[in-house]
Amino acid sequence: MATATAPPIRTAPQPAGDYLLGGIFMMLIINAVQRVVGLARSLGFCHFLSEQQLGEWALANSFFMIGVPVALLGLPGSFSKYVTYYRNRQQLGDYLLNVLSVSGLGLLAMTLWIVCFPNSFSQLIFKQENPLTITLWCAATLVSLLIFSIVYEIIGSLRHVRAMAIMQFLQSVVFAALGLPMIAQSGSWAALLPCYTIACAVATLPGIWILQRLYRHELRPSGHMDRGSMWAKIIPYAAALWAMNLLGNLFEVSDRYMLLHLIAGGAERGQAAVGQYHCGRILPNLLTSVAMMLGGVLLPYLSADWEAGRRTQIAARMRQMLQATSLGFMSVSVLSLLLAPWLFHYGFGGRFAQAQAILPLALLQAVWASLFSISQAYMLCAERGKELALLLVAGLSVNLALNWSCIQAFGLPGAVAATATAGLLMLLLLLWRMSRNGCSLSPGTIALCTLPLCILLGPVVLTLVLALVVVIGGRTNWLMSEEDRQQIDAFMLPKLEKLGLPLSTLWP
Repeated sequence: MATATAPPIRTAPQPAGDYLLGGIFMMLIINAVQRVVGLARSLGFCHFLSEQQLGEWALANSFFMIGVPVALLGLPGSFSKYVTYYRNRQQLGDYLLNVLSVSGLGLLAMTLWIVCFPNSFSQLIFKQENPLTITLWCAATLVSLLIFSIVYEIIGSLRHVRAMAIMQFLQSVVFAALGLPMIAQSGSWAALLPCYTIACAVATLPGIWILQRLYRHELRPSGHMDRGSMWAKIIPYAAALWAMNLLGNLFEVSDRYMLLHLIAGGAERGQAAVGQYHCGRILPNLLTSVAMMLGGVLLPYLSADWEAGRRTQIAARMRQMLQATSLGFMSVSVLSLLLAPWLFHYGFGGRFAQAQAILPLALLQAVWASLFSISQAYMLCAERGKELALLLVAGLSVNLALNWSCIQAFGLPGAVAATATAGLLMLLLLLWRMSRNGCSLSPGTIALCTLPLCILLGPVVLTLVLALVVVIGGRTNWLMSEEDRQQIDAFMLPKLEKLGLPLSTLWP
């Protein structure tokens, strides 16, 4: 084991990432374009694939969601927390080398399992045996996605928010450009696997270029790290994060696999139900993908404030982010509900009536999941990963129990209602633990986090509720403070002025 006296903490200027608000604004612009591309891609998938074929693709995608944290052992997730710490001590290269060496073993083990036991893999994921070529492409896609995820995590931990957005954008655009012509020609979901593999590889290139151009000297291992001390520091955090990611992803996909196995009629009926569910979540997934990106961007900034002792600023950032996310996503839900009849009739050819019926529930579940995704950044920053993992265990247990009974009684709508109910429970528990761990949240913030329940009342009522909230929020301190309003104005008004909308304030 290499040991040495700890190097002095660096005070010289280092390559810096983007500022939080500017970075998030740029990310949201690129992400909006990316979401349009993603929506067009999803429309194409639903147009060219049958509900059964769409269900098989959704199941494969669910496996990738679970396989990434399992294979990487959760270790790259520690980058957002510890990259700044080890950069300041001139040990970034040593830290990354040690972490990636162990993660590589997990990747190798996962790949060998898929390649050596293809039939057991297919039965577990698809409830049927698939051709060997499909299984091998699943392995190749997993490897490409894992490499993309590692580089993306490193870039995010260095606070290059624009580069993160570009990587996500490239992945989405390349996948759409390759995938749509392939399934239009073949009509098979399996054609998407090589397309997704290539898209992940191409999207990794900007991140690699930035690391090589700006950080190649810092990435060289110095050989002066106490590995035992490093592992003792990061393992509790990484283990909790690994459990959290695994449990969170299991929560996300458990209803799909329970639909596959509990719906009567065999594998084809189960896959068709998953296909309807996948179609019904296309619009809601736009919200959760934005929230995941925001949560990933937020953590490095919270960590920097935490290291500097700015606890009050952290609480204010969390409060404002939750308020803005809840109101913004409820507004998007209004548009989604108004757009849905046209979208499902013309875009999906009227073949996904069940998907349209579950849309309000799916939007509600997505908003609560998004708020949870953003809120958990505080618990990770405060090194409360164990508590977060316990919350996920409770939520997953409730989700499994509710889905088991609701799917058998109500089918697909029961699955969505069960997942939404479990999601609300998890969100409320998380907000409670945040308050107990130093992040003071006002009653108004908690009320705004539960207000998305009005989505079930339809777009007209939801619009009236939003208008009432804006009036109350602008004229009283019940929902948000004067500081919150000033921060939102300071961020939004210059952007609106550039668009030709000069306003003195957003509030009535």
